[in-house]
Amino acid sequence: MADTAIDPLIRLRQSIKAKEPPITTTSPDPTPTSDATENLAIATHLQFNNPHHSYPLDTPTRFISSSSSKPVDLRSILFAWQNNHVNIPDYIAAAQQLNEELASRNSVCRVQNLVFVEKLDLITWLEGHEESDYIKGLENDASAARSAQVASGAAGGVSTVPSSAAGAR
Repeated sequence: MADTAIDPLIRLRQSIKAKEPPITTTSPDPTPTSDATENLAIATHLQFNNPHHSYPLDTPTRFISSSSSKPVDLRSILFAWQNNHVNIPDYIAAAQQLNEELASRNSVCRVQNLVFVEKLDLITWLEGHEESDYIKGLENDASAARSAQVASGAAGGVSTVPSSAAGAR
């Protein structure tokens, strides 16, 4: 599995599970009083605590959108998570509004609007589902780990039927 100190998707998933949400900030090493912001148009970084690590919001992730075949950035992933209970028309409108605000700030960043199936897949994975059709590397890592367990005898595989001299007659 990916190194949790490096992979922002794993870190986001862990923080959601631990109910310790990350903080959006305006600097990579924020001060508690001045750099935290909830506005994704202003924020530049996503900070995780325990252990402390900060990621630029424009960091590409292993989530690959089927519409663009490109990695989805961390800002778009976080935006989808923050809007996980919002219906599709409101999600699209919020994405358009955020993109307009980003453009008004002369930012080259844009939130990628995930289609319904991609958003649902992302949210269920962040909530703990083991597999994702859009997160690359994870499924192969899980399959490889499972194969290694079967090969080592640590997990069950196909039962073997012992041959015997009596059955060979």
